[in-house]
Amino acid sequence: MSDQRIILATDSRLLREMLNRILIKAEHLEIVQQVADHENLPAALEEQDAEWIILTMPADDKVPDWADTYMMEHPFARIMSVSPDGGRVRMKWLDKREQDIVEPSLQQLINILEDSPRMEKADTSQEVV
Repeated sequence: MSDQRIILATDSRLLREMLNRILIKAEHLEIVQQVADHENLPAALEEQDAEWIILTMPADDKVPDWADTYMMEHPFARIMSVSPDGGRVRMKWLDKREQDIVEPSLQQLINILEDSPRMEKADTSQEVV
């Protein structure tokens, strides 16, 4: 399994630091850049060919519109938005499929990011169309 490259671009410094501490311990995950200011995100996306971009979930619960354009240019990229309290995660793939996970465990997050076939289907997982 190859390493999954991640850009952490959460608004909250605390959430970004917590995710960084957890994810750097995972065997197949590599944090390639952390972005505190979303104005710097386009440059980070340009510089890093990351498989995952982790964002703070916006107040409207939607993945930003630029994500579709980015994923068209980088078909293997996926977007994960995390609620500020970490209690909800929304993932988005190129095929416009989205999935919500409520109250994910740390192991679930790591499995998802590693693209692990062990990913548990939680009862709280919901497909969003």
